[in-house]
Amino acid sequence: MTDAALALVRLAGAGWSVASRTILGPIELEVEPGECLVVVGPNGAGKTTLLRLVSGLIEPSMGTVFWQRTPLSALTRRELAQRIAYVPQLRPARIPLSVGQLVLLGRYPYMSRFQLAPGSNDFDAVERALGQVGLERHRDRPVDELSGGERQAVFIAAALAQEAELLVLDEPTTHLDPRHQREIAALIRRFNREHGRTVLTATHDLNFASLIADRVVALRDGEVLACEPPASAMRPELLERLFEAPFEVVRAGERPMTVLELDG
Repeated sequence: MTDAALALVRLAGAGWSVASRTILGPIELEVEPGECLVVVGPNGAGKTTLLRLVSGLIEPSMGTVFWQRTPLSALTRRELAQRIAYVPQLRPARIPLSVGQLVLLGRYPYMSRFQLAPGSNDFDAVERALGQVGLERHRDRPVDELSGGERQAVFIAAALAQEAELLVLDEPTTHLDPRHQREIAALIRRFNREHGRTVLTATHDLNFASLIADRVVALRDGEVLACEPPASAMRPELLERLFEAPFEVVRAGERPMTVLELDG
C-alpha cells in the first residue's frame, strides 16, 4: 500500500446511502498510481456504487473521496472529466454515430464554450485512442454495425481520448464471448502496463480479474472483505465467504486455479 498522501484516489470512511439504507461503506480504500485495481463481489455488493463514487458521479453520504489531496467535491465537472474517464456497464442500444464521432465525444472536457469545432489536438487524441484499441480502419463505420466486443472497444477508446489519469470500467466483459473477453482483457492490461494508465474496474469474472489485477478488492454487502494481490484474493475460503458458494483449488498444468465446486 502506498502512502495515503501519494494515492491517486482515496476513500476516507466513504459510503453511500439511499432512503436510510446503506448501499456501500463506510470504507477505507486507496487507488495507487499506475495500478490495476479490480473489484469483485456478488450482485448487490455495491461494486457499481463504488465506481460511481470514485468517478464523482454521486456524492458520498458519509466520509470523503479525495483526488490526491483534494476532495472530489471541490473539483468542477470539467476538472473531474480531465482526470477520470468512466465507462458504464449500461449503454444505449442504438447509437446513431460513427466510431470516430463517438470517440471524439471523449474530447468534450477540453473544449471551451466558445470553441466552434474540435481542433487538431482533439483529432490527434482520437487517432491515438483508435490506434490503441486497434479500430483505426473502423473510424467511419456506424457504431450500430459493430460486434459486441468492437462496441466495447469503441467506448474504451472514447475514454482513452479523454486522456484522463484514471480509467474506470464497470463490467467491461459483460455479454461478451470468450474471444472478445480475451481481447478486452489484453487491451486493459496493455494500456495499464505499457501506457501507465491507472485502471479501476468491477467484474463478476474471477478469471478476468486474476489476469489483469495488481490488487483485488473483495466487496460484499457494501463492505471490503479483503484487498490483496490476485494469488491470495482467489483462495477458496475468501471466495466462499464472498459468494456463499463452495470453491476448490484444481491444477491446469502447472497453474493452480480456484473454481466453483458442485456438490454431488
